[in-house]
Amino acid sequence: MYRVMVLLVLLAVLAGPAVAAEWEAEAPPEKKAYPPPLPFHTVEGTSGVFTTDMAYICNLADCCARAEGPCKSWLSRPVVSVSAVSFGDKDLQAYAVTTCLFHRVEIGYSFQRMGLGGWPQAVQRATGIRVGEGDVELHTVGARLMLVKEGDFGLSWLPAVTAGARFKYNEDIWDIDEDLLGTCRALGVADNEGWEYTVTASKTFAGILPKPFILSAGLRSTEAAHTGLLGFTENRDVVFETSAVFFLTDRLLLAGEYRQKPNHVQPFGTLVGREDDWWDVALGYIVNDHLTVALGYAQFGELLNNTENSAWAVQLKWEF
Repeated sequence: MYRVMVLLVLLAVLAGPAVAAEWEAEAPPEKKAYPPPLPFHTVEGTSGVFTTDMAYICNLADCCARAEGPCKSWLSRPVVSVSAVSFGDKDLQAYAVTTCLFHRVEIGYSFQRMGLGGWPQAVQRATGIRVGEGDVELHTVGARLMLVKEGDFGLSWLPAVTAGARFKYNEDIWDIDEDLLGTCRALGVADNEGWEYTVTASKTFAGILPKPFILSAGLRSTEAAHTGLLGFTENRDVVFETSAVFFLTDRLLLAGEYRQKPNHVQPFGTLVGREDDWWDVALGYIVNDHLTVALGYAQFGELLNNTENSAWAVQLKWEF
């Protein structure tokens, strides 16, 4: 099923530039004055910071939702990003693509690869068993619907509200479980795929500080272990996440985010620790109307056999 969902996303993304180009040919020049892009893209392929969502939809302006006059396009050009995280012992790379449909729908796909660092060697020293290839790979396909646009119904205080669903598929957890003779299942991992559901509210505030700032808060229903990088359990929790983004200048932004995480997998000696909440701070710079760059510093807590704090992340994002 996940292959079909990925194919649909890729087809929509490949169609995006042609549709947008057709709209540009028809639209008068004055309707192309769009606001600058949102500076961050989550590693799961949504608008947000690094790991938490915003209610705003990627490249929404390109779908003309903020332009005056009638809309000519139903599909925006895509947003793509490449992110890299150095945990210390482990590392993560994420590749994401997102597009907007009908001014309210965001669809996205991301591929994440996490290198397990010294964990396979630690397992081999403790058990004599050699584990896998030293990494895990996670596919995520998601869709979000903007239920309420900011300021709808003539209420200036009303935030944007977006609801979403994500399907996640882990390529490697069962191979690791087979190598470990069923230990992953014994510790609580029940599946290599699962669904997450989110609802997020975001509001932009202007006139309080010298520059605008954005506050977001959301709930996530999940059964994932470490966002799905270590598989999925039979337990489902609703967890909280929030972020704040401050414009320091028209192009430089400071962001902070917090993501609560469930702790479903049973700890196992020094090889599997409890799952901790995540938080980070980041700087984003809007280079131009297409390119943004971001640098982050994060605290991830226990991740398998290590405390992965003082992590660094970098992201390049391009809006076509």
